[in-house]
Amino acid sequence: MDRIVKGQSATLRLPTSVKVTSGTLTLTRDRDAVKVLDVAAVTVEASEVTYLLGPQTDEANLVAVWTLTTEVGAQTFTNRVEVVSCESVSVDEMRLRRPLDDPNRYPDRILISARTQLENELSDRAGVKVNGGEFTVTIDGRGTSELFLPVGKPRTITKVTVDGVALSSEDLATVKIDVRQGIIIYAKKFAGGRMNVTVQGVSGFDQPIGGLSSAMGKGVRYMVVDSPTQDRAISVSTSEGTTENMMVAGLRGAIFAIPELNMIVESARSTFGLA
Repeated sequence: MDRIVKGQSATLRLPTSVKVTSGTLTLTRDRDAVKVLDVAAVTVEASEVTYLLGPQTDEANLVAVWTLTTEVGAQTFTNRVEVVSCESVSVDEMRLRRPLDDPNRYPDRILISARTQLENELSDRAGVKVNGGEFTVTIDGRGTSELFLPVGKPRTITKVTVDGVALSSEDLATVKIDVRQGIIIYAKKFAGGRMNVTVQGVSGFDQPIGGLSSAMGKGVRYMVVDSPTQDRAISVSTSEGTTENMMVAGLRGAIFAIPELNMIVESARSTFGLA
């Protein structure tokens, strides 16, 4: 999966182990199958094909279909592209921390992959997308005008479908969000039923939480740099003969071995009233 930030250009990459002579790329929006991009030619490199995607105006989950002409015949590959609201930490910021400043030992793709994994885990633990993005949930209608959304910090609603029928633009305009309570309020009523209401929209933070960049930088370094200390060690003896206690994930309720990451989780939870 490629993760890009709304309003910023980004290079989409598809690694390949065979020789590619040419290729095309199609981007389709997942929520409504609308084609947003149809590229007649992509850039072919030794071990990957790339395309420089211009700034996207909205958070969206996209499906990228690469059609390649290769030495073994035509091949098609599909991967997902997520357009999010904000960047948790830039590659340049991550490289301020040694030894991540060495691009030969730690190429961009390694740092970006670790960043994505850490963003996902932070979001899962906090119950809210730390860098914002599109969501789709299907819930029970209750014959009432209010429904709880199992989504942290919903910001906008782009589509609501009830019993397979999408609300008209006029009815959708009457759907409001109570962010603190995590509910949507409809001027009419949601028909009762089992898993009959599908809600799509944007949730999470549109700007990085305070301290997120620094915490992410430390977290990425912890993930990709080998340490001489065992992962399960809870203390270490120094050359001066003293013993230093260490934080370990799972110890005293800690989620991460990096204290700042635990603080981000708590901060994100409290922002929208979840405990």
